[in-house]
Amino acid sequence: MRTFLQSLALKKKATNKGELAELAARRFLQKQKLTILEQNFFCKLGEIDLICLENGVIVFVEVRYRKDNSHGNAAQSIHHGKQRKVIKSAQYWLLINHKHDVDIRFDAILFDQSIDEKHLTWLKSAF
Repeated sequence: MRTFLQSLALKKKATNKGELAELAARRFLQKQKLTILEQNFFCKLGEIDLICLENGVIVFVEVRYRKDNSHGNAAQSIHHGKQRKVIKSAQYWLLINHKHDVDIRFDAILFDQSIDEKHLTWLKSAF
């Protein structure tokens, strides 16, 4: 059985990997000429990892990292409930930022096994 401190340490480690994945995704998207509008947007409805602009289209990006496939790969971890939360959060972001009648897209940046461009998959219009 894990102690409370061991559980916290494991959680922090996972958070750091998530932060590294988001940073790598951000850098990758910037290299692809997307403009980063916001990172880690939080609201009571959920969270959006990255909000970008590409050729006039607002792109909401979910970033996922999976070290191994024992619980499914990175793409499989974006289940229907997570998609709903991202969509609701995006609707709220659009509302509070007065973005009406704009084109939007939901993408996913996936890292399987390692956080590097070799293991990166960019799914445009993922959901």
